[in-house]
Amino acid sequence: MFILDMFFLAPLTLEAFIMQFPFDLFQGDSLKFVVIPIVSALIIASIIAGGLIVSSISYLTQRNHSKYQRLYEVYKMINDFDERESRKNIYEAYRIYKNEFGVGDNSSGGEKYVSKNIYENRKFDDIFRDPLVIQQLGFKGKNLSQDVERVRATFDNIGSLFGQNLIPEDALLGALWGTGRVCWICLKANIMIERDKRKTKFYMNNFEIFYNKIEKYRLNHKPPLEAVEPY
Repeated sequence: MFILDMFFLAPLTLEAFIMQFPFDLFQGDSLKFVVIPIVSALIIASIIAGGLIVSSISYLTQRNHSKYQRLYEVYKMINDFDERESRKNIYEAYRIYKNEFGVGDNSSGGEKYVSKNIYENRKFDDIFRDPLVIQQLGFKGKNLSQDVERVRATFDNIGSLFGQNLIPEDALLGALWGTGRVCWICLKANIMIERDKRKTKFYMNNFEIFYNKIEKYRLNHKPPLEAVEPY
């Protein structure tokens, strides 16, 4: 703020200086030796301030351009054919398991994983290793584990960029809140299982933080956005 004031007010400051300077105390060369260095210093300060302002504007413009460039790359990645097919397979596997056994507290039957480390014997729906799910998926079931790894890694990477403010927040949430929400719901139990196996609660932490931001965005939206569920 000081630099901006100096840049825009330097002419006024110089004028005020000239008006108030006690010229009658100096004569001839004495006046020249006092005034010229001060005026020169003010002019140089104004030029430096202007340069700093131009540099700051250029930096901010470049930073915003980089953010939107990364956003474009995220759009390309999320709409890649393999990414879309992996998400479709995950949605279908989740739907099969839910229709057959239910999910979460409403689940009865189906493949389960019992926590051995950090979740104190909690049971999780092991959806993507369930034999019935894999069987009903047919040939798509053979690569289901790879689909799971691809989608959760993609959203963890997006969450990392988002958390470091490297992507425009509103634009990203506006475009991906629905897809991100559905993918987290489908993969949550799988991620909890992997956390227990790896003995860390921070596995896919960026994905979870991104999901929480999605929910906040959805609920604070005017009007609130419909709670999109896996289909």
